[in-house]
Amino acid sequence: MLLIVAPSKTQKPIQNDAPFTEPLFSRECAHLNRYLGKLSLEDLCRLMKMSEKLGQLTAGRIKSFQFPFTRENSTQALFTFQGDSYDALRPAEYSTEQLQHGQDHLCILSGLYGILRPLDLMQPYRLEMATKLETDSGKNLYDFWGNSLTNAINDICGKKGYDTLINLASAEYSKSIRPKELHPAFLTITFKEKKGDGYKTIPIHSKRARGMIIDYMITECFSEASQLKTFTGAGYRFNEELTTDTEWIFTRES
Repeated sequence: MLLIVAPSKTQKPIQNDAPFTEPLFSRECAHLNRYLGKLSLEDLCRLMKMSEKLGQLTAGRIKSFQFPFTRENSTQALFTFQGDSYDALRPAEYSTEQLQHGQDHLCILSGLYGILRPLDLMQPYRLEMATKLETDSGKNLYDFWGNSLTNAINDICGKKGYDTLINLASAEYSKSIRPKELHPAFLTITFKEKKGDGYKTIPIHSKRARGMIIDYMITECFSEASQLKTFTGAGYRFNEELTTDTEWIFTRES
């Protein structure tokens, strides 16, 4: 199996001695950064719907981007992303075997980088997948990436013999993958909580649970989708009654 997850806006690089790899789409990343670099501060803020203060920080990151990525100017994705979906991950505590397992079984979708594996070097950025950045490929990032991300996932799964893509990403990011052209089965995992007579997804709790199940996969070195059914973090349990062939539901009592 291969897991996909969304990135986080919160990024705080942690220096480390772990192995590193180069992003799969370094050239495309540099291409997008050049487009962003042509925008005025006002246009950048309007495009990303952010304050001038945040726009200045973002513009500074765009200007200071350095290629190629090295130990001196970058850190690995798993040691950079922070926030609700990443708080449960403990890269500094993982063994070399566990880090490599994460590298082999997890992909982080990104508006700027396309796909980041856990050990891929990166520099802090801000560019959400739904951003309507116009390029020579179209009017937004979905047009820019086209079939590239789907093809990359097909390639990874084909080489490693994976038959299932586990979707833990938000709708904004999972839309960048085209299921009709995907070779492995596309399976979404959803976390819900008991509310009245039914179950409801609470976004903040769902984000945290995604990080927990990724940590579970990495620490236990699970390779098969069925093994994730044993996940019980934060009181969640696999709910076979609500589960379908394309969506696995984990529930817990509020």
